Amino acid sequence: MVAKRKKLSYEQAVTELESLVARLEQGDISLEESLKLYESGVLLTRDCQQSLQAAEQKVQMLLQQSGQSTLVDFEPNHSES
Repeated sequence: MVAKRKKLSYEQAVTELESLVARLEQGDISLEESLKLYESGVLLTRDCQQSLQAAEQKVQMLLQQSGQSTLVDFEPNHSES
């Protein structure tokens, strides 16, 4: 039987993912535990991607409702260093 996962907020998922990566980087865990952590990391990454996609869709809807143009890709100004 598959246990149901608790849905975390985006911020909680990122924090948990950072914690998993830190544990994996230490290298002092078994292969079996590493695989479990990796699997958890993949699921957390998917959750984060879904949260970001939902946020982008919401922003696009708000822009359309206000009559503004569509989103454009962000390109940071490299001269500000």
